[in-house]
Amino acid sequence: MKYLEQPIYLLDDVEFDPARNCLRRAGQEQVLRQKSLQVLLYLIEHRERSVGKEELFENLWEGVAVTDDALVQIIVELRKLLGDDARQPRFIKTIPKAGYHFIGPVAELPSASAPCALIEIEEITSVQVELEQTLAPTPALPPVRWFNRKPVMLTALGSGLVFAVLALFSFNQRTALRTEVALPRVPGKRAVAVLYFENQSGDRELDWLREGLTDMLITNLSRSRTLTLLSRQQLAALLSHIGQPNAAKLDLEDGLEIGRRAQAEVLILGRFARLGEQVRIDVSLHEARTGQLQAAEALVAERPALILSQLDLLSLKLAQHLGATPETSSGLAAVMTSNLDAYRYYSLALEQTQMYQFNEALALLEKALALDPQFAMANARIGYIYAERLGQGEKARLPLAKALQLDDQLPGRLNERDKLYIAAWSANANLDTERAHTIYRELLSRYPLETEAYRRLGWGLARQYKYEEALQVTRQGLVTDPEEKDLYNLLGSTCARLGRNAEAQAAFERYTQLTPNDPNAWDSLGLFHQRLGQYEQAVNAYHRALALNPESRIAIIHLGNLYFQQGRYRAAIEQYQRHFQIARDDTQRARSFQYTAAVYLKQGDLPRAAAAIKEEVKYNPELLWNSLALALAHDDQTAVQKLSAAVFVPANYNYYNERGFLRSWNYQRGYVALKQGRAEEALNHFRAAVQQQPLDWSYDSYEDCLANAYLELGRVDEAISEYERILKINPNYPLAHYHLGQAYERKGDGGNARVAYQRFLQSWKEADADLAEIRAAQTYLSSSH
Repeated sequence: MKYLEQPIYLLDDVEFDPARNCLRRAGQEQVLRQKSLQVLLYLIEHRERSVGKEELFENLWEGVAVTDDALVQIIVELRKLLGDDARQPRFIKTIPKAGYHFIGPVAELPSASAPCALIEIEEITSVQVELEQTLAPTPALPPVRWFNRKPVMLTALGSGLVFAVLALFSFNQRTALRTEVALPRVPGKRAVAVLYFENQSGDRELDWLREGLTDMLITNLSRSRTLTLLSRQQLAALLSHIGQPNAAKLDLEDGLEIGRRAQAEVLILGRFARLGEQVRIDVSLHEARTGQLQAAEALVAERPALILSQLDLLSLKLAQHLGATPETSSGLAAVMTSNLDAYRYYSLALEQTQMYQFNEALALLEKALALDPQFAMANARIGYIYAERLGQGEKARLPLAKALQLDDQLPGRLNERDKLYIAAWSANANLDTERAHTIYRELLSRYPLETEAYRRLGWGLARQYKYEEALQVTRQGLVTDPEEKDLYNLLGSTCARLGRNAEAQAAFERYTQLTPNDPNAWDSLGLFHQRLGQYEQAVNAYHRALALNPESRIAIIHLGNLYFQQGRYRAAIEQYQRHFQIARDDTQRARSFQYTAAVYLKQGDLPRAAAAIKEEVKYNPELLWNSLALALAHDDQTAVQKLSAAVFVPANYNYYNERGFLRSWNYQRGYVALKQGRAEEALNHFRAAVQQQPLDWSYDSYEDCLANAYLELGRVDEAISEYERILKINPNYPLAHYHLGQAYERKGDGGNARVAYQRFLQSWKEADADLAEIRAAQTYLSSSH
């Protein structure tokens, strides 16, 4: 859509200038996001009638799949900018379940030449940021001080690298910051944005090059000391800002919008096409403010495998046009890999990691290494997944060491930033979390735009139960990139741990808004609702995740866990079987049977439990807890002693502590002690368990372990007090109402027993009808009339 010939629209007390992409109201000028601009202009141009949602999607999104939520957010934003009120609209009227109608007065004036004022960022070493609320500093991070509603100075470290924060924003609870992802203005450096390439031939086999070629050019050009490059992650965030999906074709107009928002001086646009075995790549350099062509280069690779070496030559030519020289003469083929297929697998693995598909990512990285064993960063990323995402440090150490060894053999394979990341991952692989945190802080002091470092540091602090510190790190990361989806996942999780449920829900909902097609976003929202006992909302969120990806293993297993907690045991087992059917490795297969066995143990069906445990151990011999629970059920003390020695070795405590599993560890110790008659030891472990955070993604949070022990030991008043504590947290907590009814029944308090049993039946209204608890509650209520 072109705006250069558009008039200026006077909308009552608002002036809308599409050509300059801004609104002026009450003397204030506001720059619109690209999609917001398009929606407002379309509504104004068709103001003689109402406009349906489908019409807007068809004309403005051009067939790209989006949700109604995306449009709703744009309308909310426009109303705020226009000073409009949805309940008493002056400009945009909502037509329920249909669309929107622009109802405000409109007058047209010729287009003016003065552009909308933009925030200027000078070549300085600090910028001012106005914040909404008091935030305490995190000592070892780049020196950022937060004060309530006062301007503060962010001082850049290192060689003067500065990131600019452009504007204030709030979401729901007004706890985050709205900024644009902007390249730093550093004296002597040119700011460059490389856009995704266009696949002109539509060859699906080479479609990964759309982003892969962008990565390659960024990697090559970033080795110049006189250039600053927009990262692939920042480009993705900016595309989200303007309502463009990553897969959409990008033209010069899109580039100009990206350039303006990123404060870039030069744009690099590219396209490629396959002609038989040959691949032609065309690249053009444009002045980012005007779009004027500055230079153009092209290459023809005789076959795809030669693209990497050819692209190194192309990068040198582009660097010359930019007046830059690489810091090292080594090209991409030397420092990364000379094998295009290996690089393709590596690039795809990064995408799978972003989508939490870790086993798929590992398989792709192994394929990359099979093609090029000297691929240092492929080794490093394998170590990263094991150390940071899967918590399997012993598997991370060798590939991380191999990456550093390859760099020693041929210096330059890893840059300084890569080495810092690898050092942090290695520290976590060795359970030296304090060192990992120190390295991440050092990394952020040198590279303050590294949102990945904020994420990893924040999650690491949260695992150590340092939630306030994690919250500060997360918010500082959102200053750097307010559209970083994974930081909202971290923000929601941290706020939930602190009991700030409204803020947590706002963060998780923002996560889904930023990535409405990411199953993990909906899964995270589902886990949040599940923890609060909001089971209907949780089920809906999990189904949204599975509608996006029917083979989303985390959503399948979490939905099964939810059914388990609702007493829907048959439905839970169906989900666990579904998980087994799509499992791609023995770890996942073992998990399917591990949870299936837990259901049968809960029901007291020991033969089926034994069969499931046999399969569980076949796929993962290290999973022994269910075997121990079965031995206790059979009162096989010889097996109990042997299995306890394996399950509760001292090293396990350290692992559980680092990974946040202490609640389950203490529960298991307490369960064994209780079954063996060591009551006080059991109670001490259960008290320790409920002091630890639950594992939201597990089939049982064990929140009621202490209450159940009190009840089993006949300490009824203490049991009642503990059950009431639980029900304040989660009014629908599994079986808490039932056991509370038992406690009141034993105490002879029939009135409260009846109320508890009635609430239990209501909360378990979807449970399997033949469960012993259901029958017992119904029998009591029918006999106490």
